[in-house]
Amino acid sequence: MAIMRLCFSLVSLTAMLLILSLSSISPISAQDSGTATYYTPPYTPSACYGFEDDGVMIAAASDVFWNDGGACGQMYEVSCLSGTNAGTPEPCLGSGSVVVKIVDHCPPGSCRGTIDLSQEAFQSIADTDAGVINISYQLV
Repeated sequence: MAIMRLCFSLVSLTAMLLILSLSSISPISAQDSGTATYYTPPYTPSACYGFEDDGVMIAAASDVFWNDGGACGQMYEVSCLSGTNAGTPEPCLGSGSVVVKIVDHCPPGSCRGTIDLSQEAFQSIADTDAGVINISYQLV
C-alpha cells in the first residue's frame, strides 16, 4: 500500500511539474495591436542590412518592438483592422493580411505608427490614401 501511495505521489508530482512548465511558456503567436504607416522607395540603406536588397515585403519596426536591433530579420504577419480617419473609413483590402520582414528601424520623432510597412506591403492590405491604419500583428 505504501508503494502505491508513493507511485501515486510521484505521478501527481510529475503532472503538476508538467502543467507548471507549460503554463510558463509564452504563446509564440500572440497578437498585438497598433497602427501601420508606409514608406516609399528607395528601401536601402536599412538599419539592419545596409545596402542589401531584401525585396519589397519589408517593414521598419518602431521602438515598440525594435529591441535595439533584435527585431532585424523577424517576420511579422500584419492584418488591417480598420481606418484611423474619416477620409478613408474602410481602407482594408482583400484578405487584409501580409507577412513582412523587419529590415529597418522607424525612430521616435519620425515614426507615426507601430510598424512602417513598405508601400507595396501596405497597398496589399489597405488603400494607401488612408496613410495610417489600425492593425493587429504577430511574430510568425
